[in-house]
Amino acid sequence: MDKSASILIVDDYLLIRTHVRQVLAELGFLNVFQADNGKTAQDLMRKQQIDIVVGDWGMPVMSGIDLLKWMRTDHRYANTPFMMLTAEANPQSVRTALQAGVNAYMIKPFTVHSFACKFMSMLGVQLETAPGPFARQHPPAPAPAPVPKPAPVPVPEPAAAVLPESNVIGLDAPIGERVKKSTVLIVDDIPTNIEVLAGVLKDEYAIKVAISGKKALEIADAFHIDLILLDIMMPLMDGFETCRQLKANPKTAHIPIIFLSARDGTEDVVAGLRLGAVDYVSKPADPTILKARLSAHLLLATALQDVKRQNELLIENARLREDVDRITRHDLKSPIAVALHGSQALLVSPLTPSQREHAHMIETAAENALEMINRTLDVYKMEQGSYQPALQVFDLGDMLGRICRQAQFTFDNDDVSVGYEQPEGVSCLGEPLLCYSLFNNVLKNAIEASPPAGKVSVSIAPGYGNLHVMIDNAGDVPPAARERFFEKYAPSSKIGGNGLGTYSIRLMAEVQGGSVSMDTGHGRTRLTITLPCP
Repeated sequence: MDKSASILIVDDYLLIRTHVRQVLAELGFLNVFQADNGKTAQDLMRKQQIDIVVGDWGMPVMSGIDLLKWMRTDHRYANTPFMMLTAEANPQSVRTALQAGVNAYMIKPFTVHSFACKFMSMLGVQLETAPGPFARQHPPAPAPAPVPKPAPVPVPEPAAAVLPESNVIGLDAPIGERVKKSTVLIVDDIPTNIEVLAGVLKDEYAIKVAISGKKALEIADAFHIDLILLDIMMPLMDGFETCRQLKANPKTAHIPIIFLSARDGTEDVVAGLRLGAVDYVSKPADPTILKARLSAHLLLATALQDVKRQNELLIENARLREDVDRITRHDLKSPIAVALHGSQALLVSPLTPSQREHAHMIETAAENALEMINRTLDVYKMEQGSYQPALQVFDLGDMLGRICRQAQFTFDNDDVSVGYEQPEGVSCLGEPLLCYSLFNNVLKNAIEASPPAGKVSVSIAPGYGNLHVMIDNAGDVPPAARERFFEKYAPSSKIGGNGLGTYSIRLMAEVQGGSVSMDTGHGRTRLTITLPCP
């Protein structure tokens, strides 16, 4: 494979282009160009010969699908491999891309591993292991070869568009329709037996035949076979040995085998099943029973393949979650924190009403974004026991002051007031961003739970090697919710609540070595968050 091939990445999002370029570099492709929309790519391709295109679908000026259609009408790029990167996962979008001549279709967001495998598969190379750094292809090519240029996908009538097998669950035809397209290999040394069996099955399945065990091994290794009907008594290599070799070959081990033989003794049946056969049918076989057994085993095998693919997708999703977590933690949290702190600095400065409103909007948006990140990613890792907090000493009193001021601005409700006397020099040991999300969440819940003209009070009390933050509000927690107050999906009377608020509060406190408790009754509710102090 020619690693000097010219590759063009077309995407209006710089981080995606950078990410894809890094993956291609790991694969050994260094001659990479970039464009931020289809028109820019088109202009570049008219000046510079491009061998492979990786492009987004939705872009300004010219979309990726329009770029692809243009390429397929230009004699220089009619056969150039095109890999579509898109968030469009619906079947109609896939059909549209296929009809336009796409060679590979990748759903965003994607993992390094899934992108590399699909990209190399488009070029006719299979990756054995996940990249990063990538496993090199085995065996290595003895000499560079030109990048393969697959023929463009024919444009069928819309009603006749056929979806390829896809890793996206839900795009496959119903299992019954897929079973009808199965290929059955009949293995028997007597041609008359083959003719009879083929005549019974040819209307429902594609048929391949072999008159010896050796030939059966060659066919099964070279073609896609869904099920094998295997005779036992054959010269040179009998059915048992043929089955043994089929099961020893990773490429054919998954194929269901049904023994079909006049030898129907108990020992023969047990021997065949122990070798890995799924069934044993005695000759002469009743056609109706044989077809019913074939259908049952093909349905089961197809269902097992679907389960396997779904498991692979779950593994891929797990890798994706890790990648998204890494990107979010490093690429989003820092700028959000800067925006949050900058807006808070503005709010304590003299501002016009309009300026204060805009600063407040920035602060609210940054706080909401930070809360969503912590809720979706950090809480998941806390549940799994894999979250490692970045503990440091910080001024808890100052943080609570900022949170109280923000809450007062956010709710802008004269009916509920927030009381807090900020102490001097109260240090806490925790992760500042996580604590910010924790206390902001607690205070917001307390304000929302307060009745009109209520008051929420925030105070700090020292403990033995720790600090206690108490947040009191008027109103009782309903009796039905008290016992499960901090549990996941606990019942709540809050409109729009999802049962994760107090659950995430508990996880955030505990992962930092702290705890949380709730007392309610006599018209008041108090949440106490305990965190370690230096």
